[in-house]
Parts: sequence; structure tokens; C-alpha cells
Amino acid sequence: MDRMNVLIVEDNVEASMIFQNYLNEMEGYRLIGVAENGEQAKSLLQALKPDLVLLDVYLPDMNGTEILWFIRQNYRRTDVILLTAANDTETVGEAMRGGVYSYLIKPVDGDRFHRVLQEYSIYKKELQSRNEIGQQQVDAFFHPNIHTAEAVEQEIYPKGVDRHTLESVRKAMKEQQNSEKAEEIAAKVGVSHSTVRRYLEYMVSRKEAEVEVTYGTVGRPVRKYKYRAENLS
Repeated sequence: MDRMNVLIVEDNVEASMIFQNYLNEMEGYRLIGVAENGEQAKSLLQALKPDLVLLDVYLPDMNGTEILWFIRQNYRRTDVILLTAANDTETVGEAMRGGVYSYLIKPVDGDRFHRVLQEYSIYKKELQSRNEIGQQQVDAFFHPNIHTAEAVEQEIYPKGVDRHTLESVRKAMKEQQNSEKAEEIAAKVGVSHSTVRRYLEYMVSRKEAEVEVTYGTVGRPVRKYKYRAENLS
């Protein structure tokens, strides 16, 4: 699947830059535009037709839920994730009725941002890889943190993830003492670092692993992975 095009709708410049940095740390996403108010958002939606909109509620010229319903009426193939300080039940209910993929209350930390977008990426790939799905897959989409006994017993893997390689990555991570880069884990497993990164991000989305992002003086941020301690018991 090609990279997904993302539009950020956020009037706070500092918050917008934080979300842009979070997004740039992820593979599979491309930032194509930033709107600071509702009217700009409508114009960019028409011009760019993004796959995903990261939407604030408190905009200077209109409520973000108006943009949500504008998207639902005119761009039904565009998904929405709300990133907002709005925590009132009326707004949350309106967001659910509007079919948002997720709702993140500010301040949004990088780990949660990355986890939700990784889950969204898996969801999109799964939908595009098949014509029909079963009840377990539907449950996983609508309730990603609730697993039936059958789903736990027979894990649902997205396209590009197989059980054997996943178990090898798990084993290598359980044996490590400190967080390691994908390249280091790949050397232990015996596969390419790009392949291992795919499995690591999958494990992060399932809360099996955690990721640390460090910034050097030059180049892209460095992502290091570690198996979550609560899973080792």
C-alpha cells in the first residue's frame, strides 16, 4: 500500500508542529497539508482529498465537528482522528456518531499517537487485502483492545506478518536487556531490518512492545524497541 496522505487541521501552531513531528517519525504516512481554521480545511479537502484528517475541535471560525460532518457528506472515503482538548461527553458522542476512527484528548504523547496511527495503518491494510472478513476481524476493528478467547488463540495477522517470523522477533526481544534499533534485532533474527521494523511496529500497535524515539544532531530520529515488561511475567 502506498503512503497515506494526511491533512492536519489545528489552529495552535505549537500543537500542529508537535503532531507534524510525530507523523514524520512514522513510515507509511505523508503530510500533504496543514489548515489553521475550518474554511482552510474545506479548501484543502477539496484540493488534496486526503486519506486521513487529524482534526481539532476548537477552531477559530467553527467547531471541528462541523468539519467532521462536512467530510462525511462530501468525502466519505476520508477517515478522521480527533486530536483535541474537548473532553465533554456531547463532543465525544458527536464524534462517535460521525464515525471517527479514534479520539485523542490533548496533551497527546508520542507513544499514544504512534500506537493509534499504527493500528489505523493495520486496519487499512487489512481492509484492502481482502474482499470479505469474519466476525473476529470485525471485532478487532471496532474493539481493538478487546480480544475474544478465539482471537487470542488464533491471532489475526495483517498482510505481511506471519506467525513464524513474529515468534522469532518476540524471542529475540524477550532476551534483550535494553532497547535496541531495528537493525540490531534484525541481525539476531536473520532477516532484513525493514522486515523486522514491520513486525516491531505491529507489536507496538498491540502493546507487546514499546518504542523510544531519540533525536541526534543530524538525520532522522532513531527508534529503539523493547518488549513490554508486563508481558515477560
